[in-house]
Amino acid sequence: MGVTKVNQTKSVATQEKEFKKEQVDLYKNLFDRMSDAVIYCKILYDDKGSPVDFLVIDTNLAFKRLIHIPDALLRKKKASQFLPLLNPRYTDWLGRCIQAVSSQRSLSIEKFGFVLNKWLAFNGFSPAKGYFAMIVKDITWRKKIEKALRQGERKYRKLANSITDPFFAVDSTLKITYLNKASENIMKLKGAEAIGRHIFEVFGKTKMTDKAKSVFLEVMRTKNPRTFIDSLPRVDEAILFEIEVYPTGNGIAVLAKDVTELKKQQLSLEEYTQHLEQLVKTRTEKLKNAERLAAIGETAGMIGHDIRNPLQSIIGELYLAKDELAKLPDNQEKKSVLDCVNYIEEQTFYINKIVTDLQDYAKPPTITLQEISLESVMYEMQTFIGIPKNIAVTFTIPKPIPTIKTDTSFIKRILTNLIRNGIQAMEEAGGEITLSAFPRKSSVIIAVSDTGGGIPPEIQDRMFKPLFTTKSKGQGFGLAVVKKLTEALGGNVSFETKVGGGTTFIVELPLNPSAHGLA
Repeated sequence: MGVTKVNQTKSVATQEKEFKKEQVDLYKNLFDRMSDAVIYCKILYDDKGSPVDFLVIDTNLAFKRLIHIPDALLRKKKASQFLPLLNPRYTDWLGRCIQAVSSQRSLSIEKFGFVLNKWLAFNGFSPAKGYFAMIVKDITWRKKIEKALRQGERKYRKLANSITDPFFAVDSTLKITYLNKASENIMKLKGAEAIGRHIFEVFGKTKMTDKAKSVFLEVMRTKNPRTFIDSLPRVDEAILFEIEVYPTGNGIAVLAKDVTELKKQQLSLEEYTQHLEQLVKTRTEKLKNAERLAAIGETAGMIGHDIRNPLQSIIGELYLAKDELAKLPDNQEKKSVLDCVNYIEEQTFYINKIVTDLQDYAKPPTITLQEISLESVMYEMQTFIGIPKNIAVTFTIPKPIPTIKTDTSFIKRILTNLIRNGIQAMEEAGGEITLSAFPRKSSVIIAVSDTGGGIPPEIQDRMFKPLFTTKSKGQGFGLAVVKKLTEALGGNVSFETKVGGGTTFIVELPLNPSAHGLA
């Protein structure tokens, strides 16, 4: 008998490699889509282990658009090589970055780029040992606003009101000193009613305003800008804003940018990543199962050739031995030898069942359809299978029950495995097996019930998986073969069980196989 093999298009290693590449591409895509400019560097140390410079590893698209320096002048270049392109007096920037790395602290710098003619805010930190990242923002607009504040109220108002995002100012006592038109429209406020009043008076004392108060006071104290994501008072909480808080001469200025859609995209990306991880996990498991089934196929082929042939010889010899024993006079020696022969025969049939299950599961099913009397086949099973004396068999088959077009050998294998499964569930305490059949409009139902102990909930979802068994004497192919043969006939199999109350396996087969692609 030939060896059945399961084709496998991709190995587990290939699948995992593709998943890792997808992850890298995913995070690279996220990195490049960030609205803030980011530069990622490796820290360079001198012989004494002190940081002296930075080597550029990567920059995102926002960074390239912001500084207008070709990628060739950035990638794999030292910071001391490209910083002069932004500001000739770059040594102060570099020195502060090195100092931040040495002290293991974050860094916040605001500098004017003479070459770019822009104000830039640099927020640096070390995400991992030996590496330094910096987020760069164009703060030219804010600097212009601050300049306008210093140059005069009239010019300042005009500039601030041109901003389409909410912008307002708060003094050191947390009283509102200015609201632009966008703030009035979005937060449904009138500037005249809010100016000069404490933020709690205007917006109320809530968890949101308590958080804002803490951030405002921290910025005033440290003189370092802060950015956080939150909703705004008097605005739908589903709308999220990126709130930037900057220190001013006598308080803080607040600029809020609607990032609701951006956060939704980020959430969708995270959900997609989780879905991708789960998909790869599922596919990896399938590939592992495919490898295992390939081994089963090879084993089945070997068994068919190397075990089945001598097994048939043993069965033949046992038949002849029993025939010879029958001719001998009855005595104790004959009884002992006959018991041994019967036991050997029983174990031989068990080996034959293992071989049959293996081959039935591993080989592609070949179906031969013919009209059969289901009632006759079911009654035959009682004599075909050895039923223990402590187990009763009953039938519930209404008359007339229509003939069905199916494969007789498949039906017998399905019933054999289900009946033996029921016997094994009751072999110690005994009980009753009930074989039932009844027609439906376009199908017929076959049910095999036992009065055993039932199936525990924790293993119910694994009952039809190959190589899974709860029995000390079993290979875990019986129910897997039932499922495979039933589905090959265009049907389906399920079960109902109650712990301590028995189990019923239900096989539903079509009356018209051609409707399921079977000819």
